[in-house]
Formats: sequence, C-alpha cells, structure tokens
Amino acid sequence: MLKWHKTLSVTFVPSCFQAKAVNRRPKRLQKRFNRKPKDTALERAVRLLARREHSYHELVQKLTAKGFYATDITSALDSLVEKGWQCDLRFTESWIRHRIESGFGPRKIRQELSQKGVNHSTIELGFENIAPKWQKLAQQVWQKKYNCLPLDWNEKAKQIRFLMYRGFSNEQIEAMYQLEQQKQDDL
Repeated sequence: MLKWHKTLSVTFVPSCFQAKAVNRRPKRLQKRFNRKPKDTALERAVRLLARREHSYHELVQKLTAKGFYATDITSALDSLVEKGWQCDLRFTESWIRHRIESGFGPRKIRQELSQKGVNHSTIELGFENIAPKWQKLAQQVWQKKYNCLPLDWNEKAKQIRFLMYRGFSNEQIEAMYQLEQQKQDDL
C-alpha cells in the first residue's frame, strides 16, 4: 500500500516517488519566500544614493512611500548629511549639468529643482558654481532643431515658443537671433 505525502507544491506524490518531487512553486513566489528581512530607512536611502544623487526632499518622499516612519527617515537622512553622503548643493550642480547637456535653459532648470524640493539659495549657488553661457546653449539647441532663420513671423513665433519651452528667456533668444542674423549678413 502506498503512502501519500504532501510536498512543497500543492500536488500529492506517493512516498516511493518522493525523492523525485520537484518544487513546483512559480519563481515569483520563490522570490517572495526567499526574501531577506525588510531594510531600514538608512539602508534604503544609501541604496537610492548609490544609483544617483537625490535631494533631501526626494529621499523623504521616496522613503515615506515605502512606509518608513517620519522619525526613522529624519534620523537616517540626518546621519547621511553628517557623513557627507547626501548634499543638496551637490545634487543641484549635478542636475544643472545634466539638464544643460540635454539642452534646457535656466528657467526650466530652476523650476525642476524647485519641484524637487531644493531651496532658492541652493539653486542660485549651484548656478553660480557652474555659470554656463546660456546664449551659446540656446544657439546650439536652435541649430539642432531648425538651423535656418525663419522666413515669416509664424515660423519665428514657433521657434521662439520652442526655445521658451526649453527654458530660455526672451533676452537670450533675441540675442541669439541677432547673432545668427549677423552671421548670415556677413556671408
């Protein structure tokens, strides 16, 4: 007479075949059962900072979304700031460089940093440390997209709207158009 034993899966197998029993649990469930205990707020914050720079406010939002208590979050982030692992100025400078390389102007970058919870004085200090040439950047962005002066007002308005969306001011756009006009007149 065969004895039946329950294996890890839901199926029942006779005892004589028990050695051949296979764990039939799907991989997604195996991962759940092999999971390590939950991280602390400090460990999660360090893991986030290992990928890229984050502002203090961003880290608070992400850790709160993961369900950590506010006291744990503030103690963890304060220790990271003391160690120098999290710095809003360093984040600001990194973000400014990244967005300049993507072709965005000062207005758009300031607005994005404000949304990320960086205070105004840190943003201004970041811009002072980097000090890009906005007119030249506007010219590069314009040349990549259009590369020819507009023939009518509708086309010029379209180009100006594009550059304003990218975060350049009216003064920077007009100065760029004047330089392009001078270049064309010299030819």
